[in-house]
Parts: sequence; C-alpha cells; structure tokens
Amino acid sequence: MKLYRVQANYKNIYLNEMLEAENDKAALECFVKKVDSGVVTEKEGPGFHNPDILFLTFEEINRDATKVNIGETSVGVQVGNTSVSTG
Repeated sequence: MKLYRVQANYKNIYLNEMLEAENDKAALECFVKKVDSGVVTEKEGPGFHNPDILFLTFEEINRDATKVNIGETSVGVQVGNTSVSTG
C-alpha cells in the first residue's frame, strides 16, 4: 500500500486527507468515498482561488523520506555570498 495526500479546494472549502491505496486511481476513489461519507472534515479555504474552479492535487508520500528541520534564524544573519559589494 502506498501513502497519498489528496487536497481539494472548491467554493472556498478546503479538504486535506492522507490515505493509503494501491495506486493513484484507488487513492482518488477512496478520497471520494471518504468525502461522501463525511469522514473528511471541511476547512475554510484560503480565499484567493477562483471559487468556481475545482483545484485538486494528490501526491504519493515517501514514508522513508528524512524530515528536515530548517528552523529559524535571527535578524541580521548573513546567508550565502553577496553578489554585489560596494567599494
């Protein structure tokens, strides 16, 4: 079984679900069943999408991927090399 993340945004309603399925088609069918049964909870959408267009994304998640913690830097920390320097 593969792990998938499916997201949908329509009419200012946002759905986000992680699920397991054998393949892409089965993942989308499982997502539809969960939405129809009310298992997936609706969240308020971001508001910047056209509400009349369905935005649907799904991706296969790699369970073995290493998580990276980028963290935060304090103000004034120089990152990288300067491209232009003055006199």
